[in-house]
Amino acid sequence: MGIRTKVWLLVVVSVVATAGASLWLLRYGVRVELKRQSVATGQEVANDLVASLQALSADVEDRDLAIVVYGFLQRHARIQRVQLLVEREAPTSPSLRIGATRGAEKPEVTPLGPGPAFRETEHEYVKQETGEDSTTIGPLPVDLKGPWRGSLTVQWVLTPEQAVIRITEQWSRRAAGANLVLVLVLMGFITDRVVVRRLEGLARAMRDVEGGDLERRVPVDGRDEVGRLAEGFNRMLDQLSAADREIRAFSERLALEIRAATQDLSKKNLALAQLNRLLNDLRQDHAAKVRLAALGQLAAQLAHEIGTPLSSVSGHLQLALLQRDLAPALRDRLEVASKEIARIGRIVRDYLDSTRSLEPDHKPTSLGQVLTEAVDVTRSVDGGRRAVELRLEGDPPDFVTDPGLLRQIVINLLTNAIDAVERAGGVVLSSVTEGEDVLITVSDTGAGIAPEDLRRIFEPFYTTKGRGKGTGLGLAICRELVAALGGSITVESEPGRGSTFAVRLPRRGQSRPEGNEGQRRASAGGAA
Repeated sequence: MGIRTKVWLLVVVSVVATAGASLWLLRYGVRVELKRQSVATGQEVANDLVASLQALSADVEDRDLAIVVYGFLQRHARIQRVQLLVEREAPTSPSLRIGATRGAEKPEVTPLGPGPAFRETEHEYVKQETGEDSTTIGPLPVDLKGPWRGSLTVQWVLTPEQAVIRITEQWSRRAAGANLVLVLVLMGFITDRVVVRRLEGLARAMRDVEGGDLERRVPVDGRDEVGRLAEGFNRMLDQLSAADREIRAFSERLALEIRAATQDLSKKNLALAQLNRLLNDLRQDHAAKVRLAALGQLAAQLAHEIGTPLSSVSGHLQLALLQRDLAPALRDRLEVASKEIARIGRIVRDYLDSTRSLEPDHKPTSLGQVLTEAVDVTRSVDGGRRAVELRLEGDPPDFVTDPGLLRQIVINLLTNAIDAVERAGGVVLSSVTEGEDVLITVSDTGAGIAPEDLRRIFEPFYTTKGRGKGTGLGLAICRELVAALGGSITVESEPGRGSTFAVRLPRRGQSRPEGNEGQRRASAGGAA
């Protein structure tokens, strides 16, 4: 229930209660006053009748008393009934009742028994006959002359007063109704203009403030209680607005500081991540160099200890294979032994190559010739089991590099690719000139390289081949050779879809910093 409804209900109840109480008091006062005046008039008339009776002589008869009483009744229309009780002073004397009633043709004279009890009974009888439209005056004492005394009772009619009261009540109700409506309208209008509308404006302002509008203000149109409330409300909003502005400004400053700190922290985190990667690369490079140094000592000892015996055994095996009368089974065994001796020799050479310091001999080189020779060498070693497709897009005439090192790099990559593909797979060797660089790629359709192996594929002694099938030095040697030529090597691989190794070399043989350790890109898989 809104404040307007509550105020209107309060006004209606107050006005109705006030008007009802006023109307009741008016009716009661008019009724009492008219009855008092009517009784006073009846009292005067009754006193006049008492005076007339007392003026009679001592020898008056009962008939004369009855004539006086009846005549008085006829002269005064407001008298409904007159009763006069007459008795002698002696208590044993008989009493007499003289009564006159309006509408009767003559008075009534009734003898009574002796004693005052009859008078009291008769007077009570008269009183009982009175109603709302009449009242009883008396009993009044009448001092008759002689040995008589009397008691007069008059039934006075209030009909005119009742009519006036009814008319007064009707007009009072009408006036009260009109006054009620007028007062309701005036009080409602005044209350609405002075209190309700102003309070509703304050309530609307409070709702707007609850919605977030702290710039809302209430117009102050008076110095009464509502006006002072509006002033206090506006002062409170001023304080809230100032506090809100300070909080917003502080929040903006804090957000800016947090943003700046976050950006600074992001930059520091990025720098720290780069430093961590660099440190990790340095650790790996250091570990590789340590292992290569140890390998150099071991390779030198191996080369010294087993180089000559291996050459001797290999020579004898070759001489034995030249004999034409060898049994087929023996020839097969000798060929297997010869191949194993050759593999041992390659392992020893790999160890020696990985530890030997590289000093490239840069000179003008035919890229197509180097790649073709690498394909021929690989095909002769593989026995022609896998076809290698060569895609040579141009042969830059100003290409300067070490052809021997480049050939070794390509042979190692082709050998790994051939080992990775199955019978139905293929290997593609391609080259293209890109600005000041030459890009050489070796792609295969093999099994690919797993992501966990891809990040370590260029580490020394790390291999994805089975036990006894690789030393884990091929790609490590390729990386070192590419770095010595001033280039970089990267790999892209996806498990099940093969691998692609890309070697980028400067076209004019410029030396560039080694940077291939952190340049491995992969979507997954290949073989090494």
